[in-house]
Amino acid sequence: MEKLLFKIRFYLFCFVPLCLCAFAALFMTAGCEGGSSHLADGHDFGSNSPNVYVAFGDSITYGSGVDSNDSYPTKLALMLKKTVINEGYPGAESFVGAEMVNDILAAYKPGFLLILFGINDLIMGYSEDEAIVSLQYICQAAIDNKTIPVLATLTPVSGEHHAFASGVDRLNVLIRRLAADMNVALVDLDAAFNWNVAYLQDDGLHPNVQGYQLMAVTFYDVVN
Repeated sequence: MEKLLFKIRFYLFCFVPLCLCAFAALFMTAGCEGGSSHLADGHDFGSNSPNVYVAFGDSITYGSGVDSNDSYPTKLALMLKKTVINEGYPGAESFVGAEMVNDILAAYKPGFLLILFGINDLIMGYSEDEAIVSLQYICQAAIDNKTIPVLATLTPVSGEHHAFASGVDRLNVLIRRLAADMNVALVDLDAAFNWNVAYLQDDGLHPNVQGYQLMAVTFYDVVN
């Protein structure tokens, strides 16, 4: 873990261009705030397909506990009428996403990368700061690939997982700050769920069918 974080920090602070924010701003529009603009307006996708979206994350992206047709990527694909590839990995921490992201981008050449990691970092005892380093790396990898990164805050927890609630709150603050600093589109699942446990399964961690529907709608409102 320490070796991976060193590599990530080395990349971020030695090789990320100083003009990051200016570059990222070229493709940011009013998509997060509504209106007629589209998130991708004016964006150079290079060899990537603007009609391909990759949902990248852990078991919440995968759709654990529900039928595959009820996962948020499947629902989002129906709403967008475009390809949404589900690359959710149950149990994956954010540093696993950092290790995989370049291979994912090379394999699918997506126009959009929908990023949701962090809860497993907290469950496994990693710090919020460690998670943010990995999320920053994932976002930067997408930007370097001319793929639009879309970063999501975490969904709520309850029951046996309520012990991680304060960590979720702290990490969500950092995720919002990261999105603002990098000028990356934010999908605020935290605000959408508003800590309503009616959207969660009995395990207090994974959304239920209604929760996954809410996720899909919230992502749709930003990427569309």
